[in-house]
Amino acid sequence: MQQSSYTTKRNPYQAYRRTQIETASKEQLLIMLYDGAIHYLKRSKVRMAEEPATEESLTEKTNLILKAQDIILELMAALDMENGGEIAKSLFGLYEYMHWRLNQANIRREVAALNEVVSLLSDLRQTWDEAIQKAQRESAGPSASGVSTAH
Repeated sequence: MQQSSYTTKRNPYQAYRRTQIETASKEQLLIMLYDGAIHYLKRSKVRMAEEPATEESLTEKTNLILKAQDIILELMAALDMENGGEIAKSLFGLYEYMHWRLNQANIRREVAALNEVVSLLSDLRQTWDEAIQKAQRESAGPSASGVSTAH
């Protein structure tokens, strides 16, 4: 049996997600990154709230926060600092702040820090989604003008 066939049969959702990522546009990938970070942080909040805290729940909480931090680092690395101007610089600073807050959340088990970062990520996700939709509408219209993003 082929390895890819075995993997697909073993975990069809994983195969679906891999295909979804491989065929996504840059804009879709950006939204997926935000969604992933938000998802991990919400799951981390659930694990953090479990009482009594077990070694398993604390380990999973830490791993989920680390996954969200990895996504934030990826968002930082994807910024076009040469052409993105002030928007790219501002986003970099904001991502850096979120990463720092997640360190605090992880070390101090601070739910407030998780809530803050989820709120910031949700706002950015919504803003990017609206910008992407607007750009798509404008490019489909008669006065098609290309909109460049800072990513």
